[in-house]
Amino acid sequence: MATHLRPRVAALTLCVALLFACALGALWLPGAPSISARAQELAVARQRWQSRTITHYRMVMQAPSWCRLDVEIRGESVVQVFENSCPTSPRTVSGLFEMIKQIDSAADTIFCAPLGCECTEVRYIHASYDHELGFPRTISLRRERQMNWPELWHFLVTRGVPNCLTPRDIELVEVVSLNPIS
Repeated sequence: MATHLRPRVAALTLCVALLFACALGALWLPGAPSISARAQELAVARQRWQSRTITHYRMVMQAPSWCRLDVEIRGESVVQVFENSCPTSPRTVSGLFEMIKQIDSAADTIFCAPLGCECTEVRYIHASYDHELGFPRTISLRRERQMNWPELWHFLVTRGVPNCLTPRDIELVEVVSLNPIS
């Protein structure tokens, strides 16, 4: 074999090995919880919250993590804002439930990754709920990427190996504290 072909063969072999390793690794990664499982978890948490009949409370949250919201809520309306260094408006617990429902309603949509369609991405809400009261403790946007094989080969030839790794979650809301007011 000619000396000038060896680097190309080595690069192609490396690309094939990387693709195989990524595809094999994807088999062991846990998939997204189903839409129905997330909807069920949301419904159970919302029912737990509504059964407590807390109508007056003070809630401190970070939305996103670099800012702080401290609000008093009565009858699912914000009655006083103690602190708001966030770019978003204050939300009630019912508003947080609606945010989860709204964003998660597009979970079946498949998006192209940022550089093109060499990778596809599904986005859905990952939420944790307070075990006692049921309100959302944390709400994150999770994005899971997969290789889009038909587009991948073109991308490999024109640009090289794509980055189809799943990015970190985007933290949307963290409820730091929720205190009922009598």
